Amino acid sequence: MEIILIRHGKSAWQKSGWINPAQFAQWIAAYDAHGISVDDPIPELTVQKMKQANVVITSPLPRALHSVQRLLPACLVEENELFREVDTPIAFLHLHFLRLPVQLWLIFARLCWFLGYVRGVESYAQAVTRAQKACDLLMEYSEKYGTVAVVGHGWFHRFVGKQLEKKDGNELFPSERRIGTHVRIH
Repeated sequence: MEIILIRHGKSAWQKSGWINPAQFAQWIAAYDAHGISVDDPIPELTVQKMKQANVVITSPLPRALHSVQRLLPACLVEENELFREVDTPIAFLHLHFLRLPVQLWLIFARLCWFLGYVRGVESYAQAVTRAQKACDLLMEYSEKYGTVAVVGHGWFHRFVGKQLEKKDGNELFPSERRIGTHVRIH
């Protein structure tokens, strides 16, 4: 039995530059609304891993759904909200004069989130709880179906991977089960 965590491909939304907090909120919404770049090459190993799966689960976000379509177009997929990405909080919305590069906003937002700033998004503790639920579902599916693939998102895969590692070796979950295999589309 194997649980395979596959990160979605490179997003089709690649706009960069210096933006203010309100524009960063719009950038996040656009990033979440876009699929993946058609020019992003898919490693053969990723395709092989997907073909081994008896069950494929995906996040409902377009970049995960489009990744599955590019990997195995005829694949039956279970779309599950549990596997969506960890939300990105938008700090300092009132500071319209503050402009930073997109990548710096992303780092800053995630750092604020880890430090407890959640303003309208899921907290770190809530994300861990969701990852535990996702882990339990994956373990159940793995017991029932064998190899399970999840096409999702980097941050949330880290949380799920940690939960899977905690369960590995537990008497209830035989150690021959391979878990936490991380394969990236790009």
